[in-house]
Order: sequence, then structure tokens, then C-alpha cells
Amino acid sequence: MAELPSMWRTELWHPLSVHFPVALLTGAGLLALALPLLSRTRAGSGLRFSYSLLLWAGLVGFWIAYYTGRLAYTIEVRRICDPGVLKEHLLWSYICGAIFSAAAAFDLVRVFLRGRLRLGARTVGLLLTIGGAVCMAYLGHLGAKLVYQQAAGVHVPSEDCAEFSDPAP
Repeated sequence: MAELPSMWRTELWHPLSVHFPVALLTGAGLLALALPLLSRTRAGSGLRFSYSLLLWAGLVGFWIAYYTGRLAYTIEVRRICDPGVLKEHLLWSYICGAIFSAAAAFDLVRVFLRGRLRLGARTVGLLLTIGGAVCMAYLGHLGAKLVYQQAAGVHVPSEDCAEFSDPAP
């Protein structure tokens, strides 16, 4: 009788770690869209702080998810039917990480600048965050193709589902 695989397999660390940064960085992207319109309101400074918090927390989580994705890559590249999608997913994850890292760098630099330079650094950082969010949407599309079309990281039960039945007494 077949046994169920462990839920703590290395290739499952990636789906466990990827959803927090997706939510945080999507929130940062949405705030990046709203900040130019709302920055001069009473809530503007609070929104800027929230944007920075979401961006930095999401960036840390993103690189953790990238690391766990690299671990899953070495396992799944031998199991799935079309490893080209996995390679493209890996490439776009690196591109997204670079874009969000650049946005975070501009977010940090703007703290030390004044006047037009500060406004320019903030604008570039917001544009990079929006671009990173768009990139992350495509990255999520590629990840969904891996899971739902090729069952990457997914246990496929036997035809009779024998691994789910209790052993005979």
C-alpha cells in the first residue's frame, strides 16, 4: 500500500513562504498607486509609513520565498513535464526581486534627501513598486501554471486512492 508523503517536504516550503510577501507587496503596489493622490491629505504621512512597512516586510519575505523556491527548483525540475515554465518562473522571480529591491533602495535613499531629489527618489521608488507588482502578477501566473497544469509540488494520489484508506484491522 502506498503511503502519503510528508507535509514537510522541502518542495513544500516554497508555497508556505510565498503568500505573505505576495500580499504585502501587492498592498505596497496599491499604496504606490494611491500615494500621489493622497499624500497631501491628513492621512498622507501614515500612508507613506504603511507603504514603506509593506515594501520592506514584503521584500524580506520575498527573498525568503526566493530561497525556498530555489530549493524546490532542484527537486521539481526533474519531476515536471515542461521544465521551461519552471526556468521562466525562476527568471521572473529574480527580476521581480531586483525591481522590489531597487524600490526599497529608493525608499531608503529618499529619507536622506531634500527637495526635488527627495521627490524624484520617491517617484522612482513608487514607479518601481508598481512595476514590481505587475511583474509579480506574471510571476504568480507562471507559478499557477506549474501547480495546476504540471502538479509541481503536489502529491498525485493513486488511481484507487488506497493511501487514504485505513489499514485493515
